[in-house]
Amino acid sequence: MNTLTTIRIYFEYGKTLKNVSFWKKLHAADFASEILKRAKANNLKQALQFNVSKGYLNQANIHWGHTEVKQAKHPQIIELTDTQERIEQFLNSEKALLEDTMVVMVKNEIVMKSNL
Repeated sequence: MNTLTTIRIYFEYGKTLKNVSFWKKLHAADFASEILKRAKANNLKQALQFNVSKGYLNQANIHWGHTEVKQAKHPQIIELTDTQERIEQFLNSEKALLEDTMVVMVKNEIVMKSNL
């Protein structure tokens, strides 16, 4: 059995990257893609982006997702899973990126069997 830690990162669909030049912003990937890229670069065990059909953050209005167009305030979730030490290293190294997001840690999830 392996003990893993999972964090969920909540943010708005329209969240942009900070301290990036105009041209990089123009051609850069969205915020969720940047988190996934950095998780992969940090060699985390698992990273998932959840498709949120409806919801709200910070007691705002409820936002309904549409497949073609999403509102900038539509909630998004990225879930990262690895050992607690690796997750904490990631959080420390990506503090600036994760500013203005809500990070929730789910501790002590136990994997009894994994074929992945």
